[in-house]
Amino acid sequence: MHTNNQFLTLQMVVVLLLLSNYGNSQDIQQVVAQANDLVQQEQYTQADSVFTSAIKQHPGSKQLFFERGKLRFSLGDYYGAAGDFGFAIDLDPSDAEAYNLKALAIHYNGDPELALNFFTQAIELNPNYVDAYANRGFAFYELEAYENAYFDFSKALELDPKNADLFYNRGFVRMALEEYVGAIDDFNRSIELDSTDAETYRLRADALFEAGAFEEALNDYTTAIALDSTNQLTYASRALVYNELESYPNAISDYTRAIELTEQQYEPDPELYNLRGVVYYNAKDYDQAIADYTTALDLAPAVPLLYENRGAAYFEQSNYLESVQDYTVAIDLDPENPEYYYYRAQVKFKLNNKLDGCLDLKQAVALGLVEVKKELKEKCK
Repeated sequence: MHTNNQFLTLQMVVVLLLLSNYGNSQDIQQVVAQANDLVQQEQYTQADSVFTSAIKQHPGSKQLFFERGKLRFSLGDYYGAAGDFGFAIDLDPSDAEAYNLKALAIHYNGDPELALNFFTQAIELNPNYVDAYANRGFAFYELEAYENAYFDFSKALELDPKNADLFYNRGFVRMALEEYVGAIDDFNRSIELDSTDAETYRLRADALFEAGAFEEALNDYTTAIALDSTNQLTYASRALVYNELESYPNAISDYTRAIELTEQQYEPDPELYNLRGVVYYNAKDYDQAIADYTTALDLAPAVPLLYENRGAAYFEQSNYLESVQDYTVAIDLDPENPEYYYYRAQVKFKLNNKLDGCLDLKQAVALGLVEVKKELKEKCK
C-alpha cells in the first residue's frame, strides 16, 4: 500500500507539471508578449518582473525561464541568464539552444573554460549547430587554444560556407597562429561576401604587413579608413606602413590623426606619442622626436624604452649629458637589459669618459650582448 501511494503521488506531480507546461500555453504566450512590449519601451526591470511573476505561477514552463534568460543576457546579467538557461535545461535536457546560450552566458561571465562543456553538449545534441561551433571557437580563442578555435570555425564554415563573419573569425585565429597567408585567404573570402566591413580590410592589411606586402597593406588600410574614418587603430597601423616605406610626412600625419581620435574618445596614449617620436627620429627631426618622447614620459614615467628612445635623440643632437641621464634612468628601471649599457657606453666615450664607458661595455657583454666583445677589446685594452 505504501508503495502504491507513492506511485499515485508521483503520477499527480507529473500531471501537474504537464498542465503547467502545456495547459497554460496561451497564458505564457501573453506573458512573453507583454514582457517584449515592455522591452520595446526600455522598461527592462518591469519586463523581468513580469517573467518572474509568471514563473511563480508556471514553474514548469521552460519557455518562461528561457525568455527571462535571454532578457537578462541582453542586460549583461550573465550570472542570472546562466541560471535561467540552466532551469530551462532541467525542464528539457534535449534543448541544444539552451545549452549554447548557457555556455555563452558563462563565457561572458568570465569563465570560458567552464563554458566549453556546455558548448560541447549543445553540439552533441545538434551536430549541425553552427553558432555553437563558432561560440566554442571564441572560447578556445580566449583560452589561447588557437588550433582548437581554428578547427571549430572550420567546422562552422563547412556547415555555413557563405558566412562572411565566420571567414573573418577564422582569419583572426590564423593571425594568432601567425599563418598570415591563410589569414589573407580567409579575409579575401570574407570581403567577397561582404565588401563593406572596414574591420576586415584592416585585419587583411595587418596580415599583408606581416607578410611584407607593404603596398597592398597600404591600399587596404586606406580602404578601411574610407569605410570608417573614426578608428584610430587604422590610422596608427597605416602609419607603420608609411614608416616602413620611409614616407615620413604621411606617417606623422596618420599618427597625429590617431592621437586626435584617441584623445577625443579615451585617455591619451603614450605609445602613440612614442611611435610618432620614432618617425620624427627616422626623419632626423630630433627636436620633435624629443618633444614626443617627453610627452610619452609624462604619461608613462616608468617605461625604460621611452628613456632609451629620448636618449638616442639627445645623442644625435650631441646633447650627451641629457643622453647619459636618460640611459641611466633606463638602466635603473631595467638593469638586466644589455643594450642600455651599450648605448650609455657610446655616450660616455663621447664625453671622453673611457673608464666608465669600458665598464658599461663589459657589463653589456656580461648580460649577453656577445657581439660587442670585439669592440670591448679594441676600445678597452
